[in-house]
Amino acid sequence: MHELFEPTGAAAPRQGLLLAIDVGGTKTQVACYDTARQRMNTRILATHADGLSGAPALQRILGAARDCVAEFDNAHVLSVAAVFPGVVRGPTLLMAPNTPGFEGLDLLALIAESFDNACISLDNDVKAGALAEVRWGSLAGVDNAIYLNLGTGLSAAAIANGKLIRGHNGAAMEIGYLLSPFLDPAHPDQWATYQNGHAPLEELFSGNALSQLAEEMLGHGRQPLDLFASTDTGVRRALEVRIAACAVHIANLAVALDVERITVGGGLYRQAALLAPMIEQLIQRAVPFPPTLATAHFTHDAPLWGAFSMAMDAAGLNAVAQQLIAAGQCIDAIGD
Repeated sequence: MHELFEPTGAAAPRQGLLLAIDVGGTKTQVACYDTARQRMNTRILATHADGLSGAPALQRILGAARDCVAEFDNAHVLSVAAVFPGVVRGPTLLMAPNTPGFEGLDLLALIAESFDNACISLDNDVKAGALAEVRWGSLAGVDNAIYLNLGTGLSAAAIANGKLIRGHNGAAMEIGYLLSPFLDPAHPDQWATYQNGHAPLEELFSGNALSQLAEEMLGHGRQPLDLFASTDTGVRRALEVRIAACAVHIANLAVALDVERITVGGGLYRQAALLAPMIEQLIQRAVPFPPTLATAHFTHDAPLWGAFSMAMDAAGLNAVAQQLIAAGQCIDAIGD
């Protein structure tokens, strides 16, 4: 389960603020919900703005969170939930190459300095996103499923018999580390593996990987969207090979876990018009009992809603779920 750290002393009051923080490899989303006013405010900021990393980057994020709280007259913060790419182990983070400097930080201590009377929950961002989809989104009522998040990095979460699979070390479904099927047994020294500092599948297909491919094939400053928009035969072929590599692994996971539905979200998926048809075609051909393919309800912010779900549970405020969603929809409408 995710890590929950409760403050000592008297029980938290029923009214106050729920604070959700989704730290991504590229951007961070912060949102604060006031249970009394039934209103929400949000911040979006670059995770590593001005070249910051590690503790200084996290302090800048926590500053944005304090600004959100200040907008509600510094009302009492009931609970804080923060989610990160990587493996949350106690108060620290492991396997998080897309957030340099965050590994090994005492996340609990740093967050508690700003919100020391609040319950603090920590979890992996994609696992939190899957729980949001189960609670409010496209996986509601689905007992066996895969949630695939295509963002700066590449990760997934799995639901089996209605329960989130976390694994022995909390690292289940970190699919960015899946190996290429084309390993030469005569040259194991050339294998791209975690031990050698690689995340093989993520290096083939992720926001970072496609940004690098766009720069190489289309020129400086080009982005993944430019790959999907290109009519150049060579570019299309290179992109399709990478999509196929990802799709093959997704199909293999669908065979291994025998899931009913695969839900896909993340910023990259919104750009990838080619992606869904290729995954769908491979699943239909390769999986004995093909699952349905669905777009995530929270297309680009499932981890943030997962963090809200965690904060809500930690504060014992399940009853505010619908008001929370309604407040978030108002924010989205303003943003649109």
